[in-house]
Order: sequence, then structure tokens, then C-alpha cells
Amino acid sequence: MVNNKHLYYIAFLFLAACQSKTGPESTDVTDSSLLKVPDTSTVTVIDTSILPLDTITYDPTQLVGTWMQPVPGLEKERQGFRLNKDGSMRSINTYTLVYEKWQLAHDTLLLWNHAEGVKDTAHIIDTTIVKALTDSSLTLYPTKAAEGYLEQYVKEKEKSKKRP
Repeated sequence: MVNNKHLYYIAFLFLAACQSKTGPESTDVTDSSLLKVPDTSTVTVIDTSILPLDTITYDPTQLVGTWMQPVPGLEKERQGFRLNKDGSMRSINTYTLVYEKWQLAHDTLLLWNHAEGVKDTAHIIDTTIVKALTDSSLTLYPTKAAEGYLEQYVKEKEKSKKRP
């Protein structure tokens, strides 16, 4: 009988050890997707809806005339172009570069041209930004140029026709 008591006692301990605990465990579980993480980014977003698209607009008649600059390396020589009222233009002292026409849109000056006397005579439209314009000076930034590169031109005075 004593053996049976021991056997019952061992069976009771074994069953008690194998049974699962009732009730939830006391371990806290936290969903990390709900944690608030402070934004440490330094990216600034600019609301472009409040920025004006084109703030500078030039009058095309201000550009009509002859614009000259020194030839690089030959400072006594001059080169440039003539912008006509009808939108046509011509190059001055740039023999391989032939200008055809021009157009101004806000601060963007488009110059149609082609090369002569060279292998590649493709027609090109040069896009330049008018950085400054006065009655006597013109500063252009060619969009294909390096940042900071500017072309400076001086407007030549129109020769008055003598009356007989």
C-alpha cells in the first residue's frame, strides 16, 4: 500500500507539473509600431504654392540693339551680336557661329544659331538666363555653363543718320 501511495504521489506531482498555468503571464508586451519616435531629420520642405514662378520679366525692346564684349585673349578685339526688333539677329566677329533669331520669355533668352566652316553644322538653340539688364549692359548666364560663369556685354550706341 505504501508503494501505491508513493505511486499516487509521484503521479500527482507529474500531472501538476505538466498542467499549464491559468491566467495571463505578468510579462508586458509592447507593440513597437505604436511608439512615438521624435523626428530628427533636418530636411526642410518649402511650400512652392506660395512662391512666384517667374519673378523677373524683361521687356524685349530693352534687348534690341548691338551687344559687344572683348574677345577672350584678344582684349582689343570685340565680338557680339545684334538683336533686331523683328526677332532676327546676327553675329558680329564670330565667323563660325551664325545667329539666326532670338526670343525672350520672362528672364530666359533663346538664341537660335548654327556653325559654319566646321564639320558639325547642327542647328542649336542656346538657352541663357538674363541676370542683369540696363540701358548699357547685359549679363547672361548660359544654362550649359559652369555655375557662376557669366557673360558680360556692353550695348553700343546707335549711330545717328546724318541729314543732308
